Order: sequence, then C-alpha cells, then structure tokens
Amino acid sequence: MTDLANPVPATELDEVVRLTAPPVWEAFRNQAMFLTGGTGFVGKWLLECLLHADRALGLGLKLTVLTREPDRFVQASPHLAKAAPVTLLQGDVVDFEFPRGSFSSVIHAALPVASSGMGPSNLEQLAEAGTRRACEFAAACGARRFLQVSSGAVYGQQPGDQGLAESLSWQEDDGADGANTYTRAKRRAEAVVGQTWPFEVVIARCFAFIGPYLHASSGVAAAQFIAQAASGKGIVVQGTGEAIRTYQYAGDMARWLLSCLALGAPGRAYNIGGETQVSIAQLAAEVTRIAGTGIPVEVAGRPTPGLAGHRYVPSLRRAAEELGLANAVSLDEGIRRTLAWLATPGANRSFPA
Repeated sequence: MTDLANPVPATELDEVVRLTAPPVWEAFRNQAMFLTGGTGFVGKWLLECLLHADRALGLGLKLTVLTREPDRFVQASPHLAKAAPVTLLQGDVVDFEFPRGSFSSVIHAALPVASSGMGPSNLEQLAEAGTRRACEFAAACGARRFLQVSSGAVYGQQPGDQGLAESLSWQEDDGADGANTYTRAKRRAEAVVGQTWPFEVVIARCFAFIGPYLHASSGVAAAQFIAQAASGKGIVVQGTGEAIRTYQYAGDMARWLLSCLALGAPGRAYNIGGETQVSIAQLAAEVTRIAGTGIPVEVAGRPTPGLAGHRYVPSLRRAAEELGLANAVSLDEGIRRTLAWLATPGANRSFPA
C-alpha cells in the first residue's frame, strides 16, 4: 500500500487560481515566502495552491517550508516537498535557525490543536514562543507582510445568535472568562503579533473546514463523519448533535488566506469560514445521504467537551466588504469532493501536522 498523501485534483486548483483576484497573484510574483506549519492541513493547501498558481501563471515563487522532519514530509507528499520552488528547512518553530536571504512575506500557521503529553501551560507557551520566533525571523529577513493564521476560538463562547465579528474583544486575564487552553494559546499568539514590528501584520481567524488533508484523527467532527461514511460505516455522533457550526471548503479557505496575505489591511483581522449553519446531527445526516450508505445516524448523546461552544459561527461581512471574498463551494459539494478524495488510493495517509 502506498504511503503517499493524494494530491488535490488539478480541477480544484484551477478553480482556486481562477477565482482568486488577479492582484493577489501579482502581489506574489517573484517573491520569496516563508511558511511555518506547512505539513498540516492549512499549510498543505496553501502549498498546493501556490505551486499550482506558480506553474499556471509563471509567478517565479520561492517557498521555504519549516518542518521538524523533512524526510517524512518528502516521503508522504513528494509532489509538494520536492517541487522546484520549495526548500525544506529542518527545525522547530520555537528555536529554528534563520535561513539566509531575504523574504517578502511570512505565513505563520504552526500550532497543533492538541499534542500528546503537552499540558495546558506548555501549549500556551509554545504558541507564544513560536509566534515570537516567527516574528523575529520576519523582522530579520526584511519581510514586508506577515499572515498570522489564528482561530475563531479566540472569541470564546459565542453570545446570542449573531455571527462572531472581528470587532469583538476579550479580556487578557489568563482565561478567567472560562476560555479553554486552545483559546488562550491563540490569544497569546495574537498578542505577540499585535506588538510593534517592522512589517505589516494581517490576522486570519479560521473556523471549521472540510476537504482533503483533513483526517479523522484531527478530531474534527466533519472529518470523522466523512471518513466513517467513506468506509461504508454508519456515523456515530458522540454528543447530542445540537451544536451549530459552519464549514468552509478547503479550496475556499486557501483562497481566502492568500487574499488576506496580499490584500488585507495592516493590523486587521478577518474571519475565514463558511456561512451555511448546520447542527452536528444535520451534518451527519447530510454526509450519510450524500455517501449513500443507507445506515441511520446514531446519536449517542454523551457529553463531548470540545474546543468550541454550542455555537461557532463567524460573521463574514468584513471579508466580503473589504476583500470581496465569497465562498464558491457549497457544503454539499464540499462533502462530495472530500468523499471522492478519500476514495482514491493513498488518501487516508498523511504526514502529521
């Protein structure tokens, strides 16, 4: 059995290139970019799209990717790791040695949702130290732009039925508002990029996604449901299924992130996510319907504490009004594409983030 992670279909990458505003690609022409978190879900999608655009548009990109285990990345995703524009830099985000040369922009996407044996304080310290190291490198290499890939988790529990807006604030009080470890870690990372640096910072607050490279082991309910259905199994909802989410397809996610890097206002935060609200139980039923398993969804009804609360729904108004962004892939279509990807050989194996 192959150990390779399947590439994203070229038709989907063509779609990303076509739907991305031309000024975004022009902003990257002949640029050198540095990426942390390049072996994870977000990072792989950014690499897929940047490399495809480089080939299609002749951008002349140079992409340096920080990874703890370059050899494993080469083995798992050779079409990314061995692409001509890509250079792998071995190191850890908290103490990597700065590569030589100048870089136009830095994308900081490295921070695990959870880590085996990592206590709460360690995750928060990792977030802060890693972000500071990335910022110090950006300053040293003369970068002009810095994209902080953050999370909608920074907002904490969602009040009422309104979408979470970027204008919402929180107290930096070590979680006295009931914030969980991941929320506190992402807040500390944003606090670092909010300090004075000699480059422009744009923050992208990511919500929930579906798509290739997001595996069941990530703990994301949608990924687990799609994996269960793809293997012909019935879907089991561990909780009550009442929590409300929106899901953005990965191609739209990558397109939005790159648009934030190129066109986002300095010092501004933008939500990255979907707009179709669905309960977890409804999502499970929809995946079952599209996969055609014919097996009824089982709702276990057990308490399942997670990173987000009952509602985890972004306001997308700022991204639409300031950057002209809109989602092109519906929830149903995103489920279909992810199921198709999982049905291809090698798709269930991936280099860990």
